[in-house]
Amino acid sequence: MFLKQNLKNFPPRLGKLINSVPYEMRPGLGKVYRQRLREIDELETLSPTQKQQFVLERMQRLVSFAYKNIKFYKDIYDKNGFSPSQLMHFEDIQDIPIITKSMLNRYDIEDRSFNASNRYIVNTGGSSGTPFSFYIEPSSMGHEWAHMHTIWKTLGYHVTDFKLLFGGRSDIKHTVDYDVVRNHFAIDIYEDYEVLSSKLIPLVNKYDIRYLHGYPSSIYDFALYCENHNHKLRNLLRKTLRGVFLGSEYPQKLYRDIIEKVFEIATISWYGHTERAVLAYEANEQFKYCPFLSYGFTEAIRNMDGNYDLISTSYYNRASPLIRYNTQDTIEEPLSDDGILKSFKILQGREGEYVIDKKGKKINLTALIFGRHHELFNFIDYMQIRQIEQGCIEVLFVGKELVRPANQLFDSSNLDFEINFKQIDEPIRTPSGKLSLLVK
Repeated sequence: MFLKQNLKNFPPRLGKLINSVPYEMRPGLGKVYRQRLREIDELETLSPTQKQQFVLERMQRLVSFAYKNIKFYKDIYDKNGFSPSQLMHFEDIQDIPIITKSMLNRYDIEDRSFNASNRYIVNTGGSSGTPFSFYIEPSSMGHEWAHMHTIWKTLGYHVTDFKLLFGGRSDIKHTVDYDVVRNHFAIDIYEDYEVLSSKLIPLVNKYDIRYLHGYPSSIYDFALYCENHNHKLRNLLRKTLRGVFLGSEYPQKLYRDIIEKVFEIATISWYGHTERAVLAYEANEQFKYCPFLSYGFTEAIRNMDGNYDLISTSYYNRASPLIRYNTQDTIEEPLSDDGILKSFKILQGREGEYVIDKKGKKINLTALIFGRHHELFNFIDYMQIRQIEQGCIEVLFVGKELVRPANQLFDSSNLDFEINFKQIDEPIRTPSGKLSLLVK
C-alpha cells in the first residue's frame, strides 16, 4: 500500500525518466515481454503450415493441462466424448467442444480454475451483460504490454510519450492524475469541461501530450467540446498530438471522423476483452481487425443465422483457461489462410446491443442508429435507444434546438416499432463510464 501510494506522487518529469527503462529489462515482466515480441516478429515470416504447427503445439499442451487439472474441462470433454489424445493434427482442433460464459457460470469458479501461484480475480460483464469472474496470472502483464505496444507503435508510440487517458476510473482525485506506471494523465470524464480545461491547458503547455487514449465516445465528447467551446485547448493539442488510441468500445465511424477532423490526427482501434482470449487490431484498414496469433488462437465459426461467431483460445492463462470460448461477438468477412484467421470485421457487438420489434425480431443498434440516414444527426451530438417493451423503443438524444419535431427527423421506414423521443442533457453512461448505444 505504501509503494502504491507513493507511485501516485511521482512527478511527470521523473516518471518520464523512469519509463525510459525498456520493458524488456523490467523486473517481473521483461522475460515474457521479450518472448512475445520475438514471437510476434517470427510469426510474420512463417508459412501457413508452420503457423498451424505453432497453434497445434500450444493447444495440445493447454487442453491436456485443463483436462488433468480442472473439473469443468474434464466434465465437458467426457460428456462430449472428447479426449486430449485425439488432438494430433491441426484439423483436430475442430473436435474440441466450444464453451460459453453461461456454461462456465454453472460451475463454481474454483471448479473451472487452477490454483496457479499469485493468481488474482477479475470480473467482467456486470454493467451490460452476464457477470463473469475468473483468475488471471501475473505473467499476463508481459503478454499484454508486448502486444499493446506493437499496436500503438503503428502510430509512432514510445513508452516515454505522455498520453491523456479517457477511461472510466472513479478514483481520480484531482481531475487529472498522473500515473507513473502507465506514464499517462488519467482524465476524470465525469468532471465539468470548464473545470477540466482549467487543469488541462497549463498541463498541455508544460508537457508534450503525444496521444489520446480511451473510450471513443469520451474522446468524441471531448473533441466536440474543444471544437465548439475551446479552440485554445484544441490548438495546443494539435501542435503535439501524434495519434489517438481507441479502446474498450467499438469506434463508431461518426465518432471517429469527428475526432480525426478536430485534432487533425490518425486513430487506431483494436478488439479485445477482459477475458484476454483474443486481441486483434487494425493493421492495414480501419474496422478490419487482424488477430495476433502470438496472443491466442482465434476462429470464425458459422452460426445458425449464417453469420460467424468469434471463438477464441488464450494460450497462456492456466489460472482460468478459456479454450474455444465463444466471445458472443458476431463477425463478418472473415479472411483465413489454411485455417488461420487473418482478419475479420465486427458485425454485432456482444452483450445484447439490439432491440426487439413487434414481431420479436432482433434489430442491431449499430445498423438502426448509424446505418440509416437520420436527419436528426444534423442537430444532435448523441443518440441512444432504450427498449420500453417488445415493439416499443425510446430514442434518447443530446443536442441543439430542432427545426422540426424529432420524429420527423428520424428515419423509421420499414421499422416495426412504436417510437418515442426524449431530449436529455447528457448521454447516459454505464457505471464504468462507457457510452453504450443501448440504455438499460
